[in-house]
Amino acid sequence: MVSNSLVHPPKRPIGLIATVNACMFIFGIVLLLMGSLLPSLRVNSARAGGLGSFPLIGILAATILTGPFLDKAGAKPALAAALVLIAISLASMPSLPGYTALAGAALVYGLGGGILNTATNALISDLSAAARGAALNLLGFSFSLGAVAAPLLMSAAGGRLSSAIILRILAAAAAIVLIPVLALRFPAPTHSSVPLGNLLQVLRQPLVWFFGALLFFESGNENCMFVWTGKLAGDLLHLVARRADLALLGLSIALGVGRLLAAVWLRWLGSRKALLLSSAVTFVGATAVLSEKTLIGIVAGFTIIGLGLSAIYPTALGLAGDRFPDKTGTVFGSVMTVGLVGGVAGPLIGGWLASANPKEVLAVPLAAAVAVALLAVVVSSRKRDYQ
Repeated sequence: MVSNSLVHPPKRPIGLIATVNACMFIFGIVLLLMGSLLPSLRVNSARAGGLGSFPLIGILAATILTGPFLDKAGAKPALAAALVLIAISLASMPSLPGYTALAGAALVYGLGGGILNTATNALISDLSAAARGAALNLLGFSFSLGAVAAPLLMSAAGGRLSSAIILRILAAAAAIVLIPVLALRFPAPTHSSVPLGNLLQVLRQPLVWFFGALLFFESGNENCMFVWTGKLAGDLLHLVARRADLALLGLSIALGVGRLLAAVWLRWLGSRKALLLSSAVTFVGATAVLSEKTLIGIVAGFTIIGLGLSAIYPTALGLAGDRFPDKTGTVFGSVMTVGLVGGVAGPLIGGWLASANPKEVLAVPLAAAVAVALLAVVVSSRKRDYQ
């Protein structure tokens, strides 16, 4: 990936930053797309679960592989390839003959999504060296907008538009974003001639894995809350799904709004205090849900959790960019891969806890908030072991 040693344009590259945020918007669409499509697909539960997992497999595989490529080849070819994969796979899905073909397409757009996620975060980190945390929180807000776009489009279209037309609209959106990616000038990589083995030496740094551990706990917490919030509210208050989902809505809205606000208040607090405050807010929200017995109270508690979670992931990435500005791609790819593993583990741990008592799911945000706070102290005070 590019580094701080590059000579940047004298003015902020607004067009490039807007394009990168548009790419992250597309990733938000991709991540939640299959969940929006499944109700319209005539598949059994086992195959539905498979279709839901293939995009995540693609995202994980791409995240593992993309980091060093960014440092050696730069973000432009990575973003272009990702958008092409997404556009082609989404456009072809309506005409695919069966489950195997759909699973293949889901894997392909997942690969594209994983590339977008890693490349956009790394590039924004390099373009915003003076305020990485704020810029990455704005990028997270773009993700949140994309994450609600596909479900909203499916819901708003109702019976007027088929899922085939919506898929082609989303494919066209990816193709439209590809145009400025191809047209704009991107910073060139400074490690194109560096052997891959030399790039990977940065992974010997313990600090890299402290960042990975922080994202492991944060991603596990976020995904656990996304999966279990609605069910937990329903189980605690014996609500129908429609009313229980108000808690998930509060969590989701708070997550997006919190990232937008964090882009402002991070400048005052700094990364360390922001991470500690966010952990404290998450802990308070989980405690509030534990003690509440009304729908309003539980929705408020999950909304507080969403606000607490909102700034942690992008702010931690910004801090990692500050510590490793010369190998952002390799470092981001590695720590985000660890984060994805946590994201898979979180809902599973929540399910294991819920088997005894639904309230025990809240041990996940409580424990994760403490772990993130401790790791925030470590990563904000520890320097890398080489200069």
